[in-house]
Amino acid sequence: MSEKVEARIKELEERLANTIPNKHTMRSINFIKAQLAKLREDLIQIASSKKGGGRGFGIKKSGDAQVAFIGFPSVGKSSLLNLLTEGSTHSKVAAYDFTTITAIPGMMKIDDAKIQLIDLPGIILGAATGKGKGKEVLAAVRSAELILIIICFREDGSINFDELNKVRNELYKAGIRLNTQSAHIVIKEQSRGGIHFNYKGHQIMNRDEVKALANEFGVINAGIYFSDNDVTPEQLIDFIMGNRVYTKEFIVINKVDLMKDSFSSEKITEMIGHDHWVMISAKNQENINQLRKKIYQELNLIRVYLKPPKQQADMNEPIILHRGDTMKILCQKIHKRFVNDFRYALVWGKSARHPGQKIKKLNHIIEDGDIVSIYTKLDVNK
Repeated sequence: MSEKVEARIKELEERLANTIPNKHTMRSINFIKAQLAKLREDLIQIASSKKGGGRGFGIKKSGDAQVAFIGFPSVGKSSLLNLLTEGSTHSKVAAYDFTTITAIPGMMKIDDAKIQLIDLPGIILGAATGKGKGKEVLAAVRSAELILIIICFREDGSINFDELNKVRNELYKAGIRLNTQSAHIVIKEQSRGGIHFNYKGHQIMNRDEVKALANEFGVINAGIYFSDNDVTPEQLIDFIMGNRVYTKEFIVINKVDLMKDSFSSEKITEMIGHDHWVMISAKNQENINQLRKKIYQELNLIRVYLKPPKQQADMNEPIILHRGDTMKILCQKIHKRFVNDFRYALVWGKSARHPGQKIKKLNHIIEDGDIVSIYTKLDVNK
């Protein structure tokens, strides 16, 4: 069954590559893209139904954030994990492919935060369709808040950017969208009337193209609204399918000890497509601390200090949250009863208009360094 689906995918990919985009071919191109999205999803479902399940490696999330290491075999993931966790993790290291055959979690401690790092088996081509440990690897990646894609210098001193593009492609096929967000689209299905398309700003798709794509996925009668400019067919397909994961990537270029010629930061940024990267040498322990700081920054973590009513604030053990988190999330992290019994909070810090501001709403956004006293319905005497 999977062989037939793979053959059909290959056929459609070839057709797509050989079709020149213009106003006469766009409908055909969009049809092919829709078919590919459905077939790739079918392939993932087939792989997940086989022995092994595709449910990841059963790793329980712990700590304040989770980061997944992914890359081809022998790029140095295991060595790097051991360094970042300062020896608290025992990930087998050897100079040959497929050393890691299961997921190995470790904990990195930095600036009061505990960050769970997961060393995953080296990804191979076809991982999105379940080859190797592909289905387990990609299932584990989908739950991570940050994906570290690790590539390395070759023996000849060049950087293996080819592997970066291949890893990205495997992640894309598995429904993982890197460094982007879901398009702002509203689809309100109706009982009749066909497709009504409204939009804001400039759009690259017209009503007929939107209608054809929607119909391809079984949306026959609906009002469709785009609030972003230039929504692409791929974004509309992703929105309709609804099972995409949007997360960030950070690129680690390992084995800098093999570098022969210097590489400018501008050139590396151009090749990667953004400036979220760092060069390291796990072998020589070069730039490891810099990588720790980069991971912390990429996760957008903040520290919040609790002050029990009429007591001093605990400045030694902050609560770790993400930038943009609300009072509700802080309460949930302490205990769910703090949400149900919340009366108000007193806040000192950047998010407060004045020291000790009384906050009555759970949607109040907390800032780094805030000191918070939470009062509940049980605090009847407060």
